Amino acid sequence: MRHAESAQTRCLREVKVSPLKSVLTQIRIVHAAFVTTWFLFLLVIYRASPNVAQRAVPTVTAGAIALVSVTVVGMALYFRSQNITPSLEVLRVHPEDVGALAKWRAGNVLSFTFAETITLFGLALKFMGADWKIAGPFFAVGLLLLLAWFPRLDFDLPN
Repeated sequence: MRHAESAQTRCLREVKVSPLKSVLTQIRIVHAAFVTTWFLFLLVIYRASPNVAQRAVPTVTAGAIALVSVTVVGMALYFRSQNITPSLEVLRVHPEDVGALAKWRAGNVLSFTFAETITLFGLALKFMGADWKIAGPFFAVGLLLLLAWFPRLDFDLPN
């Protein structure tokens, strides 16, 4: 019986998961956590809504936050072009390249963070008393970016 267990253990050791698959799974879990927090922000607003009075947020404040959000999207697109796109090119040719994999992972997490930042601007506006007509687009853009930036590799994974 002991001999059979060691053979099974040996078999399990021989099955290796490529680092690429492992990191892809990890980053998808991180992405799911970011999407989950988007919905949790809605829950926070729902639970706190009796305590927040609806009042007009100054147009200058909403405009400034919108301008910063546009800048955040621009920064996110820039960092994606600097981290994710070049890393994917390297990983297509050398799937075991640890440096490119780390850069790809960092670029994805950074992208999710930028998308979440826009959602947080909407959350701040809601807590300042803004109507959904003002805060809603921030939530929508944040979620759309999170969904658009679902982590994927544009090539087949090695076995």
